Amino acid sequence: MRFLLPALLLATGAAAQDLYVADSDEGYLNLRGGPGTHHDIVRRLEPGDRVSVEEEMGRWARVRLPSGERGWASLDYLEQGSAPSGDALFVSTTGAGWLNLRSGPGTQFEVLRRMYPGDRLVSLERQGDWLRIRHVSGATGWAHRDYVTR
Repeated sequence: MRFLLPALLLATGAAAQDLYVADSDEGYLNLRGGPGTHHDIVRRLEPGDRVSVEEEMGRWARVRLPSGERGWASLDYLEQGSAPSGDALFVSTTGAGWLNLRSGPGTQFEVLRRMYPGDRLVSLERQGDWLRIRHVSGATGWAHRDYVTR
């Protein structure tokens, strides 16, 4: 019966609790298909990534990423905190499944790396429709503002 409470709270308009991925020796947290290490890994979350807890089961939480993707994460590696300094943003869902971080504000510039939905970004500067950002990995570059969200 206790597992119905979070769903009931969400259905009545109560907000899910936002937590952040803590630093760990591994440098990442596995997002899994179910509550336990025997479930498949859906993706890796980076320290500082924000998740919204929708349900708890023991030491596991069903979480939703800013992109809308859902999975299960160990509560041992999630912590309360405030949003990162600067203007915190997240990569939104794109048709390609990733967003290019570029060396300058335009598609003619070199691709430095791929960023994926839910990755945390910090806005540093704006030039037209392009944002100079710092990715959670520490990489700095440019991305089109249509593909990032708060």
